[in-house]
Amino acid sequence: MAEPTDLLARLGWECAELLGLAAATGVLLLALLPVRPRQPGTGLLTLRRHELIGWLIGGGALVHAGLALLSDHTVLEHLKVSAPLYEWCGILALLLALSLTVPATARVRRRLWSSHRDFQALHVSLSCLMLALVAAHVLTTGRYLHGRVAVGTGVLLSLAALLALLRERSSAPPRRAGLGGLSRLAFGRHGRIVVLVVMLAGCALLPLLSHAVRLGLRAPLARRTAALPLAFPHEKHRDVNCIDCHHNFRDATGMDACIGCHRSTRATIQVSAEARFHDFCLGCHRDPPPPLIRHGPVTGCEGCHRAEHTL
Repeated sequence: MAEPTDLLARLGWECAELLGLAAATGVLLLALLPVRPRQPGTGLLTLRRHELIGWLIGGGALVHAGLALLSDHTVLEHLKVSAPLYEWCGILALLLALSLTVPATARVRRRLWSSHRDFQALHVSLSCLMLALVAAHVLTTGRYLHGRVAVGTGVLLSLAALLALLRERSSAPPRRAGLGGLSRLAFGRHGRIVVLVVMLAGCALLPLLSHAVRLGLRAPLARRTAALPLAFPHEKHRDVNCIDCHHNFRDATGMDACIGCHRSTRATIQVSAEARFHDFCLGCHRDPPPPLIRHGPVTGCEGCHRAEHTL
């Protein structure tokens, strides 16, 4: 039976994950919903509501990270240079969320930018980058969106959010020579730059449809100086055929420890061992084969990365 501290840790982890999902959903909503003037009753999302949601996204993302650290100390590994690439995407997205929120307040904005169009173009361009980083973080994590259909839906929503940022002016002027339809966008002379940024962000989203790309994003940025403790509870996996994991006994690829082969330079297994092992374990728990109907939830890193398991 789980200890009370373990139950609290799991509850904290699940709350952290839900807050992260809420923050990611908020990012999509801010891009998809058009912003209307500050006057009430002129649209679904006034500028004040837009700013409020932005603050909620930044605060939710901060609590998401902090609560994950408090409930699972192994997450401290994700604050090191050796953190997986998708975690770096999440960290950069959090920093962008904060940088988009604080300077956007009226008082700060007027001091930093004399032209509202300049601010708007930079704000939208950074939002495009944040959308791509959030998608890479969420889809690679696979906590809520896993499987081809779910990942494809996530990519399509992110692409739709990018395109929604290309809005026309409320009173669009006639087309100017040489600019075509770009002169009707709400970015003035920065229209070409914003369109280019949207296209680049969209091109960055499309590779996320590939499982191989998402697997590569699970690889650490730098090799760890020491391996994390890992105690696999074999007694809880008696329904799994041993050679499903220990495949080297079946295909004669080697009889040594897993790490000895998966850290080799063989072309077929160049993705890091950590990325492959996480993908294998998480994939089985989140989408178990038909015979394996009794499987535990994925509730943090310490469930596996501990010296001894509490039975």
